[in-house]
Amino acid sequence: MPPLYFSMKLYKHLINLARFKLGATRPSCGPMKVQWELTYSCNLKCRHCQIWQIPQEEIKANTMSLDQQKKILDDLAYNDVGHVSFSGGEMFLQKTVFELIAHAKGLGMKVGGNSNAYLIDPEIAKKIAESGLDMLYISIDGDNAKTHDYIRGVDGAFDKALDGVKNMKAERPDIKIFFNTTINNLNVGQLTGIAKIARERGIEGLTIEMTNTFDKYSPDKELILSDDKLPILREQIKELFEKFGDLLPHPHGYFDEFETYIKQCDELYRYRCVAGVVSAQIHPNGDLYPCPVAFKKIGNLTEKSFKQLWYSDEADGLRKDIKQGRHPICWITCVSPLNQYLSYLTPTRFYKLLQPKTVKHILKKI
Repeated sequence: MPPLYFSMKLYKHLINLARFKLGATRPSCGPMKVQWELTYSCNLKCRHCQIWQIPQEEIKANTMSLDQQKKILDDLAYNDVGHVSFSGGEMFLQKTVFELIAHAKGLGMKVGGNSNAYLIDPEIAKKIAESGLDMLYISIDGDNAKTHDYIRGVDGAFDKALDGVKNMKAERPDIKIFFNTTINNLNVGQLTGIAKIARERGIEGLTIEMTNTFDKYSPDKELILSDDKLPILREQIKELFEKFGDLLPHPHGYFDEFETYIKQCDELYRYRCVAGVVSAQIHPNGDLYPCPVAFKKIGNLTEKSFKQLWYSDEADGLRKDIKQGRHPICWITCVSPLNQYLSYLTPTRFYKLLQPKTVKHILKKI
């Protein structure tokens, strides 16, 4: 994509961010980032997610065709979306995924993916490399096979994930790979161990979030972090920043609010959420939501264009609800760090939003 086009897109997002900061609810352009769950098919049985229990018949009936998926990508690019991130379920169970990655790249978008890496053998690694995927987030939920495999519900998942990293690095050494860890009662003391593995394997970074308790995922109760584990969490965060700070793309303030989420989550409403303005989420059947929490649908992209839905009365009403705090609370990497950053951006620092490097930084982090 020509540099001038990218610059124009960048400034559109700058204006959109500035308007959000000034209190606007209606966006002036499409979202910076769209997260797209391509399929609900999954080869693992994670204890913090129940998607794997959806019957295959239901999954097949609610998955779009390749033509429909490509049309939506065209629509996203037309509406200035800068980054699309594919996930599932398990994204590499969706047969159209490589063609979709290549198509999105051809439209000038940055493309990421979220995977458990179980399926990334040398053949799949080659296809990923050829598709042009920019970054890959691999779920690692323990610093050893026993913990990771128990949380992920399948024996051998840990070794398969690390093999996937090795295969991907061998095929394309320059690809950016991140580990993504969901903190729970069983792995809270293993965060620095996971960071150590990340460094040893040449991983770009480590993104960390809490086990969230909203209905979409319905985690097993044994995973929900208890108050008695908070001292361990504090010590792990302290050590992470002391020894592995270079691996952490999110600021200390984001981590500081983990405890708030556990003890007094309503306090997090003080950060106005960018969902539905800077972010959007697409489900396998084309349903459009403001974010991965998916608490209220905007509409369906097989029935109306992205522009029609994004600027609809339904979307505007939903954004007003979000601004007023009428939404489920979460604390996850997709929007929470940006919510916090914009909240702390005082009027005297507001000029920073007018600098292209600011949006480039945000695009890199989300």
